[in-house]
Amino acid sequence: MSINKNKLAIIIPVFNEEDIIEKVINDWLIIAKKFDGFIIVINDGSSDNSLKILKRINKKSNRLIIINKKNSGHGPTVYTGYKIALKKKYNFIFQVDSDDQFFSKDFNKLWKLRDSNLLILGFRKKRYDSFHRLIITRILKVFNLILFRKFIPDANIPYRLIGYEFLKKNLKFIGSKSLAPNILISIKAAKDNKIKSLIVSHKERLTGQVWIVKFNLIKFMLKVFIEIINFKKII
Repeated sequence: MSINKNKLAIIIPVFNEEDIIEKVINDWLIIAKKFDGFIIVINDGSSDNSLKILKRINKKSNRLIIINKKNSGHGPTVYTGYKIALKKKYNFIFQVDSDDQFFSKDFNKLWKLRDSNLLILGFRKKRYDSFHRLIITRILKVFNLILFRKFIPDANIPYRLIGYEFLKKNLKFIGSKSLAPNILISIKAAKDNKIKSLIVSHKERLTGQVWIVKFNLIKFMLKVFIEIINFKKII
């Protein structure tokens, strides 16, 4: 199978987003149509009506692929999306979350910089998130700077465009149960000088359920940092 040279896969993980998912999908369907792409939605065992809404949207669109699976958390769900996109050989893979905290209009900024061997990251210069999430991001910046001597402004941002060649070469270093595959991908890209960042807009989350709330925050951070330390040993 040959690579779809300018085709785009938009990866959207979903968990209990019934109040906003229709708007989010419809916004990104406009982008998918404009850039000859497809949306791959991975429903992470939602217990609300998210899947029902997705199936209804799917009846009206030929650019939506729905994957339904048992709940495993945000990281493994994103990883599942990446594996599917690689299998289908889309040349560009864009990942965004389903919480409606980003603007689809910013996508073109990343698209203009596209390269099959690069990771293009958004950067939330002004961020509308809870205090604990902001603290995690600050600690992560320092941690990566000390461990890898690389400054990554927004390593875990779910607004990223990844080239097929880069993802194909590097996803193999990341386990399918990783809590934070996006962070590890960012680290690998920075280490290999295959990363670019640019400012994107951000807005407050108004609906839905945050994945990380399910974990004890300290335990979650410790697990992620252990993942990063172990990742350093293999790259």
